[in-house]
Amino acid sequence: MADPSTLPPDQTIAPNDPGDETARRYRYQWTWAAIVCCIMFDDTQDVMEVYCEQHEDVLLKHKDGRFTGHQVKTRESDQPIWKASDDQVRSACARFVTLEADYPGHLRAFRFVTSHPLHVANNAQALGYILGQIAAAPTVADLPSNVATWLRRVAVEANRSETIALQALKKTTASDDLPKLRDSFARLVETVTGSWPGAVDCSHDAVRRASTALIDECGRASSLNHQQTLPAYIPAVSSPAETELLARIIGKRMTVDRVRTVLKAGFNATATLAGDPGAHVEPGHGSTDLMLKKLDAGGFSAVSCNSAEDLRDKADYLGIAWTKQHGRIKGLERYDHVRSVALSDAARAYEATKTAEQPFGPAMREDLRQRFRERRARNEQLFDCSDEHLEGVAYSLTAQCKIHWSTNRPWEKE
Repeated sequence: MADPSTLPPDQTIAPNDPGDETARRYRYQWTWAAIVCCIMFDDTQDVMEVYCEQHEDVLLKHKDGRFTGHQVKTRESDQPIWKASDDQVRSACARFVTLEADYPGHLRAFRFVTSHPLHVANNAQALGYILGQIAAAPTVADLPSNVATWLRRVAVEANRSETIALQALKKTTASDDLPKLRDSFARLVETVTGSWPGAVDCSHDAVRRASTALIDECGRASSLNHQQTLPAYIPAVSSPAETELLARIIGKRMTVDRVRTVLKAGFNATATLAGDPGAHVEPGHGSTDLMLKKLDAGGFSAVSCNSAEDLRDKADYLGIAWTKQHGRIKGLERYDHVRSVALSDAARAYEATKTAEQPFGPAMREDLRQRFRERRARNEQLFDCSDEHLEGVAYSLTAQCKIHWSTNRPWEKE
């Protein structure tokens, strides 16, 4: 027997859900990569390519052929501020040292970038202080003892010499002015608006769609999504190892043309018929009895009425599934969009087929189905709705007294 004094697991938040947090942080990293990609629209800058998860979280290639590496770090606002002694800070710096050793002369600079405050003080707990001392010191021997101790620990973690560590960290800077986790998307929208020439002709919603498309593309670049799209015959004409290496690099590389194409595709994506979130109708709303009376008045057979009830249930279930998969607000936004599509086409079908002489419900249904097919042929935004789902939504709207299938309304006299 379940303990009635405790809530079931589907009504409580897990106290330790690393998957949720990890997904948010990866999304943030992709958003920062998308922001950085906008640099390529600025002719005053010398960034020609941006790589996602290629040796660094974000790797910038400059016109002189050298690179700048970014380590992107996040923390919640209630967590301690970053200190130089933190494992994540030392590990990021050790990564810089490793790259400096492995690719001598190729790295122009390294940046530790974060949305969380860095400790500020004139001691070895402050990363800015340490990097300032390293930048000013000709050799390791010239460093203050506490800074030298910190540098040695980084060198040991990187398994490289102190000289290489000094060389790498001389070109390293730290910044905590990245947007907060919740503000990152707004910063991207602002950046796209100010840098992408195509944004001049975009509405705010269109820029948001374009920005989301760019984040998704950076996510695909980071996660090696390209491997799923490689033609199966490639190994037959070239070395599999060489093919994989080339595909990995190309897949991670964001060029200005790729960014422009992604933004344009996002801009051209069909916008949802979004309305006031407070006015969204929950799936399942309406009277089945009313729906059946209206269909009967329209001349539907018993079999057609049974089918309508079944399709309505399937459509409402899809709406509920969207709220579980995408969150309540986004899910209801999708459901509201297809409701508007179905209602609009039903209104046209009603006007095209209504007659006072005989029931026209079946003819109206056929006209409505044809309109759904035409929308699909035009590749309009229907999410993962089938035509049957759309018809089911029309029946759900019938149950809510939004759609009529006859000019006679005998149920209103009851």
